[in-house]
Amino acid sequence: MKRCFAAFAIATSLFAPVAHANDALEAKVRAYVPVVSLAKVCDIRINDAASGDHRAMLEAAKSDPNANKLAYRLHYETQTAYIKARDAGQRIAFCKDFIAANSQYAKARFTAEVEDHLSDVSTSVQKAIAHNVCGAPPAKLSKADWKSYAAIKQILQIEHKLAKENAETNGWEVADERAAVTEQFCAAVKTR
Repeated sequence: MKRCFAAFAIATSLFAPVAHANDALEAKVRAYVPVVSLAKVCDIRINDAASGDHRAMLEAAKSDPNANKLAYRLHYETQTAYIKARDAGQRIAFCKDFIAANSQYAKARFTAEVEDHLSDVSTSVQKAIAHNVCGAPPAKLSKADWKSYAAIKQILQIEHKLAKENAETNGWEVADERAAVTEQFCAAVKTR
């Protein structure tokens, strides 16, 4: 019996590097497949590093049938969880929690867009937006800043309009969708 255990120990030590490689691939599959699976329905923008890693993981998974099966299963489970949350009226909360749990890979698309726009405007515009939309302390704008301020506000208005249209099209609660957009907007403003 001891000899069987010894043979087993030797055999497993021979395959340890291979198992390690599969563990690393499995970890990447578990990390990236759910994020990419929910990118469209939760309106997520995946960061460049995660996107590149995801492509590499897909290539590696093609040659590993176990990883490939795991990827399909995770995609199915992720979509099923989303559908259950959506059907229970918890779509926004589900996506918000998912984005928070996976913030190292992605963020809400609208938050990312607002952060990009805010990087191009003055601090006074950022503070004025924070005050008027997110309830931050008041801020003064110079005359030169009004155009930038109006452009940022217009982005929010367009996104609110899209949220309303999506909500009406999909039978979701309009007020909840608009509130989620405002929350994503304020998340971008607060990171400044």
